[in-house]
Amino acid sequence: MVRRLPSLNALRAFEAGARHLSFTRAAEELSVTQTAISHQVRHLEDQLGVKLFERRTRELRLTPSGSMLYPAVAESLDGMAEAVARVRAVPVSRPLTVSVTPTFGARWLAQRLGRFWREHPDVDLRLHHSVQLVDLRRDDVDLAIRFGRGQWPGLDAEKLMRAQATPLCSPKLLSGENALRTPADLRHHVLIHEKDYQEWTEWLAAAGVNEIDSQRGPIIDDPNAIIRSTIEGDGVMIAIPEVLSPEIESGRLVAPFVSEPDPAFAYYLVSLPGAMSRPDVRAFRDFLMLEAGAAD
Repeated sequence: MVRRLPSLNALRAFEAGARHLSFTRAAEELSVTQTAISHQVRHLEDQLGVKLFERRTRELRLTPSGSMLYPAVAESLDGMAEAVARVRAVPVSRPLTVSVTPTFGARWLAQRLGRFWREHPDVDLRLHHSVQLVDLRRDDVDLAIRFGRGQWPGLDAEKLMRAQATPLCSPKLLSGENALRTPADLRHHVLIHEKDYQEWTEWLAAAGVNEIDSQRGPIIDDPNAIIRSTIEGDGVMIAIPEVLSPEIESGRLVAPFVSEPDPAFAYYLVSLPGAMSRPDVRAFRDFLMLEAGAAD
């Protein structure tokens, strides 16, 4: 249905003039000039083809047509004002966006999210999986879960859980001609990388293995593919054992070497200063800390 209606400004001018029976007071209410009110009313009258007011010296009266139109316009404007007020009273829903690395998100976080959704069904949670570091300001991300030493300038970093990256492989690689017994034995095996060569470079340097090229082997950006390939015995990956506990507990993956723990390395919950003032952000933070066994 096509509604053939006059302009809203003209109807507002008419309604205010009819209610006050004064163009001067209508102009004061609408913060315009008396001339503007008079112009809008005349424009409305021209559109309708009838007179709405009897203009007399120091007196303004509604015509029969004006008296017929006024109640309907007043009721409609009141209804619009009430609807706008209700809309303004409803808080604007903002999604809670959390950036996580694919392996952590798929292997640790995903199996725990059910409880959070049950306890906070009103939170519009958005998970962003990426191996790249996000800019919380530029990318409009509320929280990020990242592995490192907790040093991100300008951001708040709270330790979520201690973690030590270590080589993991299939039990198949622990026996045979080129069995993995010491880090030096890695020269006989494929090194599998997730996002770049950095993790293997740091681990080999810490292990004192200098004769192995840390930048050999494929880079695979799908953590599921990396895990599957490692389980099949195609190569050795670097990962956090706590994140892959199901595969380790089942014996499908093993740690061939004992890595000396570095207490500085951990998973951290990273946020902009002041982010915890939002109830949904705080609720998700508390949930993560409880799940990680690090609740206050």
